[in-house]
Amino acid sequence: MDNEDKKYPKELYSRGLSTSTNPADVNQLQQYLSKISAGYPGVEIQTYTFSGEKGWVNIPRQIFEEIARNAKINNVEVTIHAPENDFQLPATDRNKNIIEDNMKEMAYKASVILESAEIMSKIYGEPIKVNMHAGDLTLTEWDKDFEENLKKELLNNQEFRKSFAEKLYKLGYITSEQYNELIRNNIDKETLERNVPSWAFAKQEAAYVHLNGNYEYIGSVLPAKYLSGAIEEAKKYVSAIDELYKANEKVWMNIFNDIDRDYNAIKRLLNNNYLIAYFGYSSVDREKIGEFLYDLKRYRLFLEKVKEYIDAIWDNINDIADERLRDSARNRISQYKQYLEENLKKIEKYEYEISKFAKEIVQNNDSPAYRDYYTDKIFDFMNDISSSISNTGNLLQQLKNTVFSEFPIPIVKPYQEVAIKTAPEVIAEGIRMLIEREISRNPDWYKDFDKYLSYINIEESYPGAPATRPDIWKRLLNNIREEVKKVLEDYMEKYPDFKNEIEKKYGSVDEFVKERIGATLDVGHIKMFEKYGYNKEDILKWVEEIKPEIRHLHVHETQAGEDVHLPLGMGWDDIIASELEKLRDILENKKVTIVHEPGGFYRNEFHKMYGNEYYNLLAGAGPYDINGNIPAQFATMFPSGGAQVIPDYIQYTRYSPYSVSIFSQLPIDLGGTSKRQETFSGEKAD
Repeated sequence: MDNEDKKYPKELYSRGLSTSTNPADVNQLQQYLSKISAGYPGVEIQTYTFSGEKGWVNIPRQIFEEIARNAKINNVEVTIHAPENDFQLPATDRNKNIIEDNMKEMAYKASVILESAEIMSKIYGEPIKVNMHAGDLTLTEWDKDFEENLKKELLNNQEFRKSFAEKLYKLGYITSEQYNELIRNNIDKETLERNVPSWAFAKQEAAYVHLNGNYEYIGSVLPAKYLSGAIEEAKKYVSAIDELYKANEKVWMNIFNDIDRDYNAIKRLLNNNYLIAYFGYSSVDREKIGEFLYDLKRYRLFLEKVKEYIDAIWDNINDIADERLRDSARNRISQYKQYLEENLKKIEKYEYEISKFAKEIVQNNDSPAYRDYYTDKIFDFMNDISSSISNTGNLLQQLKNTVFSEFPIPIVKPYQEVAIKTAPEVIAEGIRMLIEREISRNPDWYKDFDKYLSYINIEESYPGAPATRPDIWKRLLNNIREEVKKVLEDYMEKYPDFKNEIEKKYGSVDEFVKERIGATLDVGHIKMFEKYGYNKEDILKWVEEIKPEIRHLHVHETQAGEDVHLPLGMGWDDIIASELEKLRDILENKKVTIVHEPGGFYRNEFHKMYGNEYYNLLAGAGPYDINGNIPAQFATMFPSGGAQVIPDYIQYTRYSPYSVSIFSQLPIDLGGTSKRQETFSGEKAD
């Protein structure tokens, strides 16, 4: 493709672009100053890690204050990019698990980043934008060929589509309305895509078991046709949702096998004959009393374990998308919860009474008057415990029927669904921690709260990481807004003045969170899907879908499916340029920050070797720095390109590998020469 055909929207370079600092340098003040000295009107500060020698934690408060002070004086837009390596919003640990302690730790880290922005905002005079990756673990694998074949099969095979839709519905990932749309006789591709979460089209998806508030990584599920097996089995088309459904059943089978084993053992121990043997009419085997109470405690612990599983079901019910299905499951499980809670109280009471009764028997064993009381009491115990065990058995049967027939409660969950649930909870808890620290310092914390609570923009990372497809990304943003709204509403209830402040300025808390939470589109990251077979049309479609949520842009060139962070104009094709063309109408919106992110050599060494013409063009810089001096990079600049770096002994000919202009191959609108270039020398190849 000819470079002159590769056009970037004039709206992109008619405004000065921000740039990012070197995240490997903890001295972010020095990094910031070097960028504004080069003429950039905006700078995004960052470090690779939160912890460690070069992590965010090693930046002193004075650095943030000085950057904010300098930015305010010189009218520089300053933003923050949260760390990446040890800053995973979904709170995944090294083993890919997500446990409550990790979520608390991650929430604290988020609060620290937000407090850094708060420190700067109070000096800068307006909220600082904070960019956070949705997560960086690439546990989902999308593949264009697989996805297209799956969609084709779903569109042409109604029986397969009905099974597919039913599993999505029963596991709680689509509503009844979406289910009914999917099972119609003839549907088009647009209807299919609109009603199915994109992770269900993935070639491979990670799975988590959700119990006791924790998410345990159990590996990846992938369609069986990619595994060894019978030929006939391989011919049958399957999807990730089929495998998740089977994995969910398998986990429930393991749970009920565990429950049944313990239940049958308890049932044998606590039957009537066993009770009478320990409490015979003529005598009491005092050595056996303690053993019987031990077995009764085992029964209580068993009931507590069953209750934990029912509580886990209860926790997972809230994730069911369809309201009617969710309410039906909740009503059914609430009955089980109530029974178990009542039964546990009875067993605890029996433990106390039987222990007391055993002592009474020893004291009154020779008393004829005690015999009638004893007979009534022992049969009460026998009947009550027998009834409890029988009712527990009935409950377990009903529970099995519920899980395997009526509501296959989704205890096994796909990675994408887990990530967009835990990340919002982390951010919301981080904001709560931030508010609590502010309250401890300032009784009037709510005044101008909106001026220092950051804009939080969520960036998509590499393909397969959380929310890297727009449908999941938009749900993540909405989930964050809902969780943050809950936190703010709690404080609005406690502090009426805070409520008045928000409603006076924004109309409602909904409008406030909608403004504060948005998306950062990294045009290079989304282009990386090309290595999985997706093309320009797919990428531009996704850009169009997320466009209404974009508040922040990262621009650079990627190629060969890798995140190489080439400077704009140096990519091999026009996809990045086309993405920016798709965003043309928001490029001039000053509320949308555009950060140019050349990386590695191009961030740190390129301008030293070749001069700053290219970067000055992007930054909109003039020949004077902020102190009124003429920077060195303007002193030895060729009119059409970079500084003279080629040794004098190299002779320029029409066959020379060098050209006078280092930038001759760039697009015209980004500093390239005006004539068509087919060789470095500018001569035509023929």
